[in-house]
Amino acid sequence: MQTYDQIEGFEYWNIDAWRKFIKESIIPLHTATSKLIKLRDYILSIIGTDGKTTLSEVEKRRRDLIPFFLGGVGEDGEYKENSLAKLIKLTLGIYVNPKEWIVLEREEGLRASDYVTVKSESTPFLEFLRKIHEITLRIIKLIKEEPKEVLESELEDIIQNPEKLLEIIKTIYVKCLQVSVNHNYYTFFALSTRILSFKYMVMAYPRLRINFESLKEFLGLEKIFEPGISETKVREDYTVWSHLKGGLCNSLYNLNSIIWKNFSNEHVKSVFNYISTYLKDLKQEYAEKVKQKLEEIKWEFPGYIKTSDRRYYSGATRGVSCYSYAISGAMLVKEREAGYTWGGTYYFLERECSISLFKLLDDLSPALFLSSNLFELKISGNTLEIVR
Repeated sequence: MQTYDQIEGFEYWNIDAWRKFIKESIIPLHTATSKLIKLRDYILSIIGTDGKTTLSEVEKRRRDLIPFFLGGVGEDGEYKENSLAKLIKLTLGIYVNPKEWIVLEREEGLRASDYVTVKSESTPFLEFLRKIHEITLRIIKLIKEEPKEVLESELEDIIQNPEKLLEIIKTIYVKCLQVSVNHNYYTFFALSTRILSFKYMVMAYPRLRINFESLKEFLGLEKIFEPGISETKVREDYTVWSHLKGGLCNSLYNLNSIIWKNFSNEHVKSVFNYISTYLKDLKQEYAEKVKQKLEEIKWEFPGYIKTSDRRYYSGATRGVSCYSYAISGAMLVKEREAGYTWGGTYYFLERECSISLFKLLDDLSPALFLSSNLFELKISGNTLEIVR
């Protein structure tokens, strides 16, 4: 297989290179999300959070906030294309009811702004921002850096120049693309090492072997399975590694998952549509590349092992089964089957088997390395299970 040693700009073996990646890609993403989250808090500190503040009161306190709630509202009470008020509602969850505004505006003798109140709620995009903000902060703290503080003057600048909202949203969009596994080898490293034998890991990343002890600590790699055999080299090769919860690789893996999930979310996409009309489904794009790669190397799932039905773990109680295997040394020696018949009757069976653990790990490794969603490997203690 190919190694990743000669890729320009990707020095997985160099802790300083990882720090540089975090400073250039993760910190700017964190700063951009901080600006929007703090802008929301700043606006709510002015208008309140109880949903009772009228537009008249807002006008008295901060007249320059009115366009944030009425900018781009049409005469029919609908938001116009690229409406500022709609953008504020989608991103920050602060808004007025535009139809109510239009109806009351047409009532003779009434001043609509005395009756229309400003409301606040969470939105899918705001939740996306909060998750990105939280996980990027964790990554920044891992290299003992401090995030850039967002100043009140920066928030005031956005209020006075609302077009800067689009600049911040564009930064978030671009940085999410740049740190996604689709475009970043450091994030790909995290994805590819989520659960993998040491043998396959150093085949792909040979220079890991040189200073693995210091790298595993920095990257947050942890041993989840070690075969009970006496041969040192073979035991090392087939030790399975994964991610330490809250460690760097685990955090990058989770960050990528958040980006993938939200880039296919229609509510989040409606915000990004303000700065780009061409939005990719990053998860689908990656899945297609993985499928193509596995077809190129003619990889097939090993037919000699039985797998658990995903539906079993979703609560299905008819026509589903799960299989787990007892590990002894280099072998799988017992197959345990549990499940439900089509009539809903639970059953459990146990039988002896003789399957090479090492061959199985070798056969699964290409798909595990690419983090294929075709199956999930669970291995710990003396038990192995594959869920499909």
